[in-house]
Amino acid sequence: MGNLLNKIKKIKSRFIDEIFIFKHAHLVRNIIESIEDDIIPGDERKENYIYISFRPTGGFGDYIISSKLLDEIKEMVPCKIDVFCENVEYGLAVYGKREDTNVLPINTFYSQMWKYDLALTVEHFVHIERQNPNKISRISPEFMDKLNSLDKGYRTYYPAIEQQWFRESMHFRRCELKGINRWSELRHGNVFKIEDQKTWIPLEEKYIDRIKELGLDSKTYITINRGADSMGRSKMQTKVWPLDYYVEFVKLFKKEFSDIHVIQIGAKSNIEVEGVDQCIFGESLETTKWILKKSLLHLDCEGGLVHLATQFDTKCVVIFGPTPKHFYGYPQNINLVYDGCNNCMGSHPDWAFECYRGFDKPECMYKITPKIVMSSVRDFLLVQR
Repeated sequence: MGNLLNKIKKIKSRFIDEIFIFKHAHLVRNIIESIEDDIIPGDERKENYIYISFRPTGGFGDYIISSKLLDEIKEMVPCKIDVFCENVEYGLAVYGKREDTNVLPINTFYSQMWKYDLALTVEHFVHIERQNPNKISRISPEFMDKLNSLDKGYRTYYPAIEQQWFRESMHFRRCELKGINRWSELRHGNVFKIEDQKTWIPLEEKYIDRIKELGLDSKTYITINRGADSMGRSKMQTKVWPLDYYVEFVKLFKKEFSDIHVIQIGAKSNIEVEGVDQCIFGESLETTKWILKKSLLHLDCEGGLVHLATQFDTKCVVIFGPTPKHFYGYPQNINLVYDGCNNCMGSHPDWAFECYRGFDKPECMYKITPKIVMSSVRDFLLVQR
């Protein structure tokens, strides 16, 4: 009987251990990974560096904004950072020339995560995927304190909503009430500084030759773009200004500013706007940087090229519809929005492609007429002359 009781106690004890391991698997994993980091044979990494795996999500504009956080981390601690990108071309254009920073394809992020002292995923929130607290604390106790604050505050600023679109909608509303924008949201309270909306984007001098080949070096011009991330769909996003409005704008513009060229840029799949002086599709991002930098003005919907142009101090006229101006707009740009209906981002699952009110011609876009846009462009260019 005594042996049976002992066996039952052992089984019960093991069962309790199994339950604990199951419930706290992430803690056990972190402990094991931290030990592995310290005993990996043949590891040539320097012990006075924190090795960071950094995964920015979203589109080109999101990559630009996330680079601000990356630079701040680099100022905080001695580190080497591998940036894992879904779009490597975007990653190289933004992160490629930073010291002690490499750009790698996203497919190896999770499989190689265990090699790093810290792994971060950056979207509207900064997620700690894994960390080696022993090494980080030894090198920089202050930085470890920030990571602890980030982890503890996560439950406060992260809406516990399963659907991404609805979660982001609630997040944007909170940000509007607190005066937080797409850049300052990455502060996560006071964990990071993110002091402004400016980051360093590399410019390579060798691509000026391509500007000469395109005949832009001797031209005075504005740029326009009509396009947005397809998100795997063939349909154009709702936030894109109508094609016939672009055509009408170009006509109005050329009547008043015949000496200024209209250069259309964008992806290879974009449709050419009738009346433009030159159409440059599918150009490399390195060349596009110079085209935007030398432009008098850039006309677009909210998107990556606006974020890029703004970093080079090129004025942008940005037409806002579903995307919230308070969150994505830059105060130095001309941000146009129809007060009657706007800012429905995240109001329903297909918000990016379908008007929530069921309109084939969403008011947020169609109420901002070519004449309204032309008026803003005229006011700006006349001051520049």
